[in-house]
Amino acid sequence: MLTQHPVLRVFVILGIFIGVILLIPVKIPFTISTHGQIFHGKEWIVSKDESGRISAVLYDRISGRTENYRLYQFDRQDAVRFELNHSVIPGNSIQAGDTVGIIYSTQLNREFTALAGDLEVTRASLDLYITGEKDAVIEEARNRLAYAEQQVKGHSILLERQKELHRRNLISDEELDIALQQQRLYEIDIQIAEAQLQAALTGAKAEQINYLNTRIATLEEEISSFERIIDDYTYISPIDGIVYHTFSHDTLALIGDPAIYIAVIPVPFQYRPYIGNGQSVKLRIPGNNIATRYGKVHSIGNTVRLINGEQYFMISALIEGHNDDYLPGVLASASIQTDPVTLREYLFRYTRPIFN
Repeated sequence: MLTQHPVLRVFVILGIFIGVILLIPVKIPFTISTHGQIFHGKEWIVSKDESGRISAVLYDRISGRTENYRLYQFDRQDAVRFELNHSVIPGNSIQAGDTVGIIYSTQLNREFTALAGDLEVTRASLDLYITGEKDAVIEEARNRLAYAEQQVKGHSILLERQKELHRRNLISDEELDIALQQQRLYEIDIQIAEAQLQAALTGAKAEQINYLNTRIATLEEEISSFERIIDDYTYISPIDGIVYHTFSHDTLALIGDPAIYIAVIPVPFQYRPYIGNGQSVKLRIPGNNIATRYGKVHSIGNTVRLINGEQYFMISALIEGHNDDYLPGVLASASIQTDPVTLREYLFRYTRPIFN
């Protein structure tokens, strides 16, 4: 008989042994080995693009969404500058609510100054229309008007010199803008003086007073709107975190929250049925002394990516404990501990990719 042949007998016995082993209802751990990249749970990034637009984005990798996004776009003729807070230095800690940087807009400041001046003119007119004035006050109003006109005349000569120096690139845009704003303030002084003199000479009717009250309310609302815009131009950190180095000229500030780290892990698509939330993940971080960290599967992606021609889906794992002793973005080997399986299932899972 064939089974009497020594070699065949060994194969038969071996086959029976393997068959018996595969039928034993004992379950063993099944681990999926891959790699992952470690990030902060939350990051706040302030950046600019080639067109000069400045944006601030708060990434929440734990929930998998962008929590906050702000974008500012400025007119081409506007002179805009962004100033970073002197305390925003790589390695420094930042608290939620700290000022990180401020945008300065010449056009916005000019319009705000004009509105504030118009409001003062209107308020002065209303006060004088209501109270009325005597001859001595009328004379004083004439003198104030003459003085204001003389200021404008004198400063106009200086302004022309400033414009010429600017045309010859001897003074900066900011210095010229200061001179223009000062000229505007002097012109506003003339308007105030004229309004005061007119009120002193003619008095006011009820319709004029009502108009001025309405005008004041409108200007106050416009100024409040500008103040809100100016407040929005102040970048305030929405999170506690640490300032990190940025080696891109487009990134103005990068703040990461060191309290929570998350690992983003690609997993071969054929293992998707075996991955579940809460499964243990072991991460080995390379270095002089290999560090080991542990975490739990937090979320499972619902899209597929091609990596080196193979299909992968992404999962994220929350890293347990306080882990501020490694750099965000570091690569680590990852082992995902799935539910225990029988020997038969274990063999099937490992041989299945070979035949696919």
